Amino acid sequence: MDDENLEQDGKQELGDVLFSWKRRFDNFWYHYKVPFIFGVLILGFLIFCIAQCSFRTKGDANMGYIGGQNISSEHYENIRNALKDMLGEDLNGDGKVHVEFTGFFYMTSVQVENARARGNPVDVLSLNTVWTQINLELEDGNIILYFIDPEVYKELSNIKGTFMPLEDSLGYIPDDAYDSFTLRLGNLQCWDYYEGLNDLPSNTLIAVRDLKVSEEDNKQIKEKYERNLIMLKRLVDFKYLKDDID
Repeated sequence: MDDENLEQDGKQELGDVLFSWKRRFDNFWYHYKVPFIFGVLILGFLIFCIAQCSFRTKGDANMGYIGGQNISSEHYENIRNALKDMLGEDLNGDGKVHVEFTGFFYMTSVQVENARARGNPVDVLSLNTVWTQINLELEDGNIILYFIDPEVYKELSNIKGTFMPLEDSLGYIPDDAYDSFTLRLGNLQCWDYYEGLNDLPSNTLIAVRDLKVSEEDNKQIKEKYERNLIMLKRLVDFKYLKDDID
């Protein structure tokens, strides 16, 4: 009989504990349901982002385009393949050759007026958003090497310290340089040779985002610059025989 009483007492105590926990959970859920759900969603998003960053192929070079040239998905792929072929080397040690390439569709106010005069509609609000993204990227972003429309470059070059002098990036200023900071893509043999690159206008400029003072002691950023300056030199030094494209 004592064993039965002990068993009943045990079941009652367990039931009391479970009931107490249920009341606590119900009380918690009633007061904190919304922030709890938001917290789970945020945590899930952070885990997803970390996983994406962990498994994403990291660029040996980090490049972008700024201008009014419409770039199709096929064009993007051709440009990436051309740049990958020119680089031809795993620089970051992950066993893959990969060039990141991002496009920013942007037009200056004069270009917008000219487009509208030709009867082409332009979404100015979208351009303003892209302009903000461009400035954030140039200030503290991942892209180091840029292909830039010359008219857009004039706007960006007004911001001091935006681009690295060729003396620093190449070690010299080529005779056919556009100015002391940029090169014309059409003057380089790679523009003639590679499908994708030769779809960009010949007056497109090549520029390097300048290293900020706050980044000078950052080992990872300096290594990234070293990799991208190798890519720049591959662009500049690329040579081919005429027979290669005949």
